[in-house]
Amino acid sequence: MTLTEALKQIRAREDFGVIVGYIRTELETAMMDFQSPDQLDNPQKLARLAGEIAALDRLIRVFSHAEED
Repeated sequence: MTLTEALKQIRAREDFGVIVGYIRTELETAMMDFQSPDQLDNPQKLARLAGEIAALDRLIRVFSHAEED
């Protein structure tokens, strides 16, 4: 099964919008964490946070592409 096929099957689910909404909320939360002094003073925490943001952003892009097809 390809990613495109899998996304088409997932998109057909009633709760697909809830899944995408949850990921968007997590992305917004991670972006707000950049305002936290606890995150900015530690390079490891900052790198982890940047990785999380990149991964969540990538998921949203993939899911958004699936919604367009």
